[in-house]
Amino acid sequence: MTIFTIADDILNTIASNEKEINTLKVTSSETGQKIGSLKLSNYAYLISGIAPAKLTSKSNLNSGDRTSLKAELIEFAGLTDSMADKMIKNAVGARNVFQISGSNITPEGVAEIFEVEGITSEAKLIKAVSGDDKKDKVQLVVDKVAGKRSTKKDAKGNRVQGDAWLGGFDYDDIEVFKNKLEDALRIRAEMEKAASVAADNQQAENDAVNSIADALAD
Repeated sequence: MTIFTIADDILNTIASNEKEINTLKVTSSETGQKIGSLKLSNYAYLISGIAPAKLTSKSNLNSGDRTSLKAELIEFAGLTDSMADKMIKNAVGARNVFQISGSNITPEGVAEIFEVEGITSEAKLIKAVSGDDKKDKVQLVVDKVAGKRSTKKDAKGNRVQGDAWLGGFDYDDIEVFKNKLEDALRIRAEMEKAASVAADNQQAENDAVNSIADALAD
């Protein structure tokens, strides 16, 4: 039996935002920013909506509440099945990461937390929830090529390493990547060396001209 229900005004706002998103097309940076702003607004509303919900020991919505919420997002807010899954996952993750809970949480309050935490897009929210925002650019590239280990929650709800390997190139593509990287680095080194030699030659010419000019001046 579930005891949590999301407020109608939350669903109505998300539905209104989704309708506007669906009418917009990314034809300029301005419309792209508008769509991004509406998506982030939906997260602010959804997170505030689930803030009063009691989470399980593993920091998730209980199955009944999650099923009910997903159905409402699909039926009343117009989200697709996959979109509802993604939004719920990210909203619960953001609630945990930013420690947002309680019956007095407002969408405006969540938006302020986003601003403080530098969350300006759905992509940045997803990175914060996944922990990728704490990785440097080298590690992100390694994860892209090699993939990364999955994560799961332990009995206390802490995020720990999982038992599966996710993403990454297949081994044939990794071999191609390594060869192309080596080629690119070789060309880069050769060009930098050539540029250095050219600079040294130019400096030598400048020194010679200055020396002649100084001699003539004397």
